[in-house]
Order: sequence, then C-alpha cells, then structure tokens
Amino acid sequence: MCLPKSHIISAAASSASHSSTPSPRPAFLVPMPGFLRGIAGLEPVPGITAHAAAPASLVAVTLLSELSLSTWEPLADAATQIRAAARFGREGRDAPDTTPAFAVEEATRLAVQLENNPDPDWPLAVLDRLHSAAAGSPHFAPAERARQLLDLPSGPVALEQSMPAMPLWALDLVAGAPIALGNPGSRPLPFPAAVRAEALRPELWPRERGILVADAARSAAQRLTGLLEAAYSAVQDMQAPVSRLRSTSRAPGLYRMLAGFGPMRPIQIEAALHVSKNGVRDLVAALVKAGLAEMTSHQHQALVCAAVPSRLRAPAAVPTDESEAIADTTFAEFDAAMADIDRLLARSNTPVLRE
Repeated sequence: MCLPKSHIISAAASSASHSSTPSPRPAFLVPMPGFLRGIAGLEPVPGITAHAAAPASLVAVTLLSELSLSTWEPLADAATQIRAAARFGREGRDAPDTTPAFAVEEATRLAVQLENNPDPDWPLAVLDRLHSAAAGSPHFAPAERARQLLDLPSGPVALEQSMPAMPLWALDLVAGAPIALGNPGSRPLPFPAAVRAEALRPELWPRERGILVADAARSAAQRLTGLLEAAYSAVQDMQAPVSRLRSTSRAPGLYRMLAGFGPMRPIQIEAALHVSKNGVRDLVAALVKAGLAEMTSHQHQALVCAAVPSRLRAPAAVPTDESEAIADTTFAEFDAAMADIDRLLARSNTPVLRE
C-alpha cells in the first residue's frame, strides 16, 4: 500500500538477490495520479488545447521556479528538489512558450498594486480587490465566446466556440503576498483555488463578487487546513522510526519528499538529492527497513513511495493456529448437535438413513 516517482532500475533488478532493497510489487498496487505519472516521465503530459494556452509541463516548471524563490526556506528547497526531479517528455522541454511566465508577471503586477495601496481591512477585502483588478485585466478577464458561422445547405448556422482557460493559477500564486501584509510576521504563501473564474464575470450584481470570493476563500482555507493536519499526522508517524536512523542520514529528507509529493522513480531521487545510484539504493533500503517506504512498480518502472502508517493499515489476518482452533470448536459443536438429534430419533424408534 502506498500514499498519494534508467539506469538504477535495471541495476536494482539485477542485484535483488544480494541487495537489502525488496523487489518491486505489481503495478496495479500503485495508485498514482495522472500528473505524477507525467512528472515522472511515465506518460506524456497534456499539451496546448482549446482549453489550455500552454503545456502543463511549462506551467509546472514556471510554478516550481517561482516557488524556489520563496523567502521561506523549506518551501524553496522543496520546490528546487521537485523541479530537479521532474522528467517531462520532450514535448514539454522543447516547446518554447512564454505564456506561463507572462501570466506570472501580470499577476505580480496586480499584487504589487495592492501592496502599494494597503487595505486595513481583513483578508477578504484584499481578495475582493484582487478579483476586481483581475476582472479589469485583459489577461485574466473571461473572454467572450467566439462564434463560427457555418454555411450549410439548409442555411447558415452559428456555433459557439469553447472559451480558453484563463491562467488563474498565476493569481493563486501571488494572492498570499497582499494577504500577508495584514498579518505582520506571516509568510506570503500561495493560496490555491482562491480565485474563481465566475467571480471575474462583468455582469455580476453588487456584492455578488464578494459572496463568491468569500466562498472560494473558505474552501481554499479548508483545503489548506486539511493538508496541514495531514502533514502534522505524517510527522507524528515518522518520529519514532526516524529516530532510529543515523543523525547524518539523508533518509528523513527523502521520506519528506515521498510523503509530501508522491511516488518517485530512483532516477528522480538521484536528481533531487544529488546522490549516486548506490546512494539512492542505500537511502531507500534504510527507509524500507524503518517501515517508512516501499518499493513498487508502475508500467514496469520501479517506484519508491512512502508507506502507509501502521495505524491506517488494514487489520492483520487471524493467525493460522487460531483459525484452526476456531474451526475445531465449530466442528465439535456441530458433531454434538448431530449426536443429540440421533438420540432423539432413537428414542422415537425412527430409522436414521446415513450416507
């Protein structure tokens, strides 16, 4: 079982007989989200479509690049490691596209305007002003649906075209900066899903945008709170096993990356932690021995994933000797009941037919 990734793969397979790292398990045991499969290089990532103006790989690389510049060191380090571990296909690396970077520049410009005009009110007022500024921006405001006129034998028919998706993720990335101004000492962190497209429509009623902004902020805060609670729970689960590792070991850092991000291929771990193939094998073996990681496979590729905490595992099966004891007791009770029936039939002089 795993939580919500090549040279070392073949090396590990060939040395399984004399290595402390267990052999991979079947691929169907590894639940792996689609984007994690893409970032691990196991599947191609979505490219440019009618609903996406830039490849998903470029958006991910842009986000990780911006997060690696965070003033909060743990976030910057994690983003740097994940960016180094990303193994997108060639369609994501070779496509020159400045759309994601331009979206971040425009979102940063709007956030700076809010920072230059601080609002003493609470964070919802800051988010409302950010939505108002984005609604007036040609880069983030919802575009009108285009219509294509088809000349058919029965007459012309107008078809509405699908609307391109706005890069609202860039606004989520910078939303934390103006919010942090109202809380001195807090760190400006991203606020995922804080900006909704429906809150940018120009035909909204008075204060209707405020209601949508408040609902989006509530949902985003609940989501972040759930992630924070899961992180605290993971820290509690790993404290005892990690305390048995060497103080200089890099295995705890690998576990944090696996538990916080997702399954990774050994070659990704090499790039993220800047270790050799043998170093990866030693780190994984230490985590497996401590019960913090498991080796699995997906599409014939070895994967390392964080192990499910023992308190969340399915209850163990009943031991064999206990099962046999229960079975013996059941058969004994059945034999006793049949004996009672035989005695009753004998008293009534009724013949008993036995096979």
